[in-house]
Amino acid sequence: MRSERETIVIIGAGIIGVSTAYFTAKRLAEKYPADKRPRLVLLEQCEPGCSASGKSGGFLARHWSDGTDTEQLARFSYDLHAQLAAEHDGAEKWGYRMLNTFCAEIDRIPVTPSKQHKSTHHRSEAESMVTSIEVIAPRSRRSSPLATTMEYSRPASPIEDDVHPSSTHASIAVPDIETVKVVEPETVPWLRTNVLTRLRQVGDTANTAQVDPLKLTRALLAEAKARGLEFVRAKVINVVEVGHRPPIIEFAVNNSSQCSAADEKNFDIVGPSSAPATTSFLDADSPHSARDGLGRLQPKKPYMLQLDQGIDIPADKIVVACGAWVTSCLRWEAFRDVSASQIPIQGLRVHYLLAKPKYELPAQAVFAEINGTVYSGEDAIEIYPRPDGSVFVCGEALDDPEMPPHNPFEPIYSKRATGRLKQIVSDVSPALSFDIIQYGLACHLPVHAKGIPVISKVPNTRGLYIAAGHGCWGILNGPATGLAVSELLVDGQSSSLDLSKFRLDRWN
Repeated sequence: MRSERETIVIIGAGIIGVSTAYFTAKRLAEKYPADKRPRLVLLEQCEPGCSASGKSGGFLARHWSDGTDTEQLARFSYDLHAQLAAEHDGAEKWGYRMLNTFCAEIDRIPVTPSKQHKSTHHRSEAESMVTSIEVIAPRSRRSSPLATTMEYSRPASPIEDDVHPSSTHASIAVPDIETVKVVEPETVPWLRTNVLTRLRQVGDTANTAQVDPLKLTRALLAEAKARGLEFVRAKVINVVEVGHRPPIIEFAVNNSSQCSAADEKNFDIVGPSSAPATTSFLDADSPHSARDGLGRLQPKKPYMLQLDQGIDIPADKIVVACGAWVTSCLRWEAFRDVSASQIPIQGLRVHYLLAKPKYELPAQAVFAEINGTVYSGEDAIEIYPRPDGSVFVCGEALDDPEMPPHNPFEPIYSKRATGRLKQIVSDVSPALSFDIIQYGLACHLPVHAKGIPVISKVPNTRGLYIAAGHGCWGILNGPATGLAVSELLVDGQSSSLDLSKFRLDRWN
């Protein structure tokens, strides 16, 4: 019977969850015949890629994490993107292509930010001396970890730990300034040369690329479904560990001031070992339970997911990959031993718009900094022409991370912020005095307080996993994360990546 097979459930259909589903479905199809293949289920309460995974620039950089904890992850995943594109015609299906990438320093133009930095975002004098190129390009391992990162979250200071005492806990490092070069303004012909004070190339077609993240997410989902994945649109209300009961202290009430030896025997501590392993959904006719050799009812699977539709899904293994909403698992019973300090992940609200330029633009990405304004460093305006003729523009990430709304479809954008984006790009490029395709858009990037993601099994559990907190590099690092988690699920360990830097209990 199908209920006797192993069941794996992935929660969240963003790039991390879908990549995990894709590689898990692929590995299961290769390892098991169809009649013995474990059941694989992907849960999503909205639409695939409905938040950051469908509303980001899709920029890929192979070398921008060099010297940091995510170097191996980023390099491996960049190469994996190329393999996926070659295998599934990614150039046609999700706009995969190589890019030349530039940092443009723009002369001061009349700009009033939609919202100034909060007090926690004020730069120190030392930070203010770091130029844009020192922020977004790679560095050598020996350089100082002084500056901010291209992550939209504020960078974490270097922290000593027992495993990686010299690691820099940030996603993008301070660069080796010799690795970048100043180029002529005409190199990017669609920028206004009269406002361009300096143009530097920080990536080329050997190490930077792009995808349309929504198309990528849905293409990988289609491939996974073709290999047996079940997609269910539902919200998880709770995850219960079947048979678990917290210790209960039972005692008899005696009003006398003295307790006899017989009375003392009435005091009993009942723990999981002595409590009957029964729950409301276990009965003789339930497909979720079976009788053991003594005729006692026993659950077939260790976990039960309770959904908002009134449906329960029994599971052997569960992966939580719901981005900025990952802390929802802290309310689920089976995740009782996970603390908020282990997943300090919140949503950083970023605004964007999608436009059609006056003419087709070359395969060039630009990080535009405006001198004398807050639009610099990790708050540069990012401009990505796409092969379908559209231009993706994002920025205005000037708030502190926050808890996103429960409904990912709830409007969160600032009309003034998206208006500022349109004004800025119109001021810096004659080609970008454009017609808007989509306007008034925003999403929450899942940022980790330490600047690195969690990719880990929950310690001391039978089959709980968390993969989240990738920040603005979720699209880049999604495929490698999905492959590594699929190896954890199917093989019990990851053979492609060393995940020790991303373990859940690293910061205990």
